[in-house]
Amino acid sequence: MGASSNSSSTGAAQRYALALFDLALEAKELDSIEAGLKTLATLINDNDSLSKVLGAPLHSVDEKKAVLDTLADKIQLPELARRFIGVVTQNGRAGDLVGIEKAFSEQVALHRGTTRVVAVSAQKLTAAEATKLTSTVSTALGRDVEVELEVNPALIGGLQLRVGSRLIDASLRTKLDGLTNAMKGA
Repeated sequence: MGASSNSSSTGAAQRYALALFDLALEAKELDSIEAGLKTLATLINDNDSLSKVLGAPLHSVDEKKAVLDTLADKIQLPELARRFIGVVTQNGRAGDLVGIEKAFSEQVALHRGTTRVVAVSAQKLTAAEATKLTSTVSTALGRDVEVELEVNPALIGGLQLRVGSRLIDASLRTKLDGLTNAMKGA
């Protein structure tokens, strides 16, 4: 899964996301564009080859645009989002699309008065577990949250929560690493 390599967003991704947010807000298309971008980002994350093609300078802008146009048709991306992705691709930033989606979703969450939280677990959470996690985090933070779930089997067990720039790491992998380091120092 390519999620970890695309999880963070660059300054450029932030700027593009903010520009799209302003356009989507004005066009009253926040929900449809957010859903479309999330679907596109998932497709990119789930396909390492696609992720590499979009980020590689050896593939032409026209090749990247053709691939993204095909995906946009397949997922029925709103016209504003299609044009935006065309500009992003033309400007050589197709590799930043996942980061742009994340930054856009964060901006939408702020607009709605919610906080975006990324929860990474070793296995896919059930719907009941995801609901309980959302409720618990919302109560702990004292505000509405939007939880994005990711899976990283390397964690072995437990959970990592990212709220803004803060990381709360209760994963088994981190605990084992800490124990290993403590034993080396003894």
